[in-house]
Amino acid sequence: MINCKEIAVPKLEGVDIQRVMYFYKLGNHLFSQRYFNPHWKSFDLIHNSTISPMFKHFPAIEKWLEVVKRQNKIGTVKTLYLSILSPKNQIPWHVDKSDTETFSPSFITAIKTDNSFIEFKDDKKYTYKEGMSYIIKSGVEHRIFNLNDEHRITLCVTPEVNDHVLKLVA
Repeated sequence: MINCKEIAVPKLEGVDIQRVMYFYKLGNHLFSQRYFNPHWKSFDLIHNSTISPMFKHFPAIEKWLEVVKRQNKIGTVKTLYLSILSPKNQIPWHVDKSDTETFSPSFITAIKTDNSFIEFKDDKKYTYKEGMSYIIKSGVEHRIFNLNDEHRITLCVTPEVNDHVLKLVA
């Protein structure tokens, strides 16, 4: 059973981790708590296809997204958020949707994920390579562990579904 797989989008490189963490520490009140977990927070850089004024402060992500949109023909991005999990913490078992058979059209891009993994019920643990993007079967119960002494940082991108997105997640 495969619940997580790497997808063919360009590698994300050059993200200024110190800038992300500076923004997180100074603007922590702007981040949303996810699934009632105080150790897992996110900030929308794009929400309802509207770009946040903060997005311009992350030029490597901006440039990468333009390349992804052009090369993978994904079109409009509905949401894109920074996801940050505290050191030595976890996101407990959960599901994000009811469909357990298909991959989500959203994809996760690893920014800083060393010594962390995602685990699915009745499956194995998957690790993310930094800069690479992955799709998951988010309807299958899963959890995430960050065993690192530093924050785990990922991007979650949800494009508007079109034929090119469906090929990407097939």
